Amino acid sequence: MKWNGLPLLIFGSGGISKETYNLIKQINIHQSQQIYDFLGFVEDDASKIGKEIIDGFKVVTCDDKIREYSDSFPVIGIVIPIGNPKIKSIIYNKIKYTENAVYPNIIHPNVKFDVNNVELGVGNIITSGVNLTCNIKIGNFNLINLNSTIGHDTEIKDFNVINPLVAVSGNVIINNNCLIGTGAKILQQIKIGNNAIVGSGAVVVKDVEENSTVVGVPAKRIK
Repeated sequence: MKWNGLPLLIFGSGGISKETYNLIKQINIHQSQQIYDFLGFVEDDASKIGKEIIDGFKVVTCDDKIREYSDSFPVIGIVIPIGNPKIKSIIYNKIKYTENAVYPNIIHPNVKFDVNNVELGVGNIITSGVNLTCNIKIGNFNLINLNSTIGHDTEIKDFNVINPLVAVSGNVIINNNCLIGTGAKILQQIKIGNNAIVGSGAVVVKDVEENSTVVGVPAKRIK
């Protein structure tokens, strides 16, 4: 049987999912071959199956039927481009027992990074214009969005969402399930605790406690 690229599903059908579909198209075009054979979208509601989302591609299954759908393939790739860290982790925990599933890193061709200086887990999405400098560790299922910069010796753990135009300085630790708003700046040697939210445009100058939200310049905790 001819190999047409890794069969691939995208969870969700909103804006970020559509952007991820376009990112996958760009990867195939850049490589001059079909790296990914995109199948369609996955939704949480079976009544949405058959709904067209973009370029003729439709919702092909729902999350409750993902294992049944996947049985038609020896291996299937799954991407989870959800903008809410908590929901992203819930989805993964719901489908992680799909035995033939793999979770590729989806990286735009123009992302600047040295493969010898950036350690990547699985299931990450890194979009156009992102710059990763050196000695960086990125865990699993993170979304790093348009034109963000991640500085040296930074560690980003699991299920984080870093929105467009974020600037992360050196020696930063972003723990799990964090949401970093558009245009936020995180200064050097800062730790962001689990489940924290950094508001859009915030400038973080000190550690952010877990389960807290900070906003403003400089960023301060809100109740």
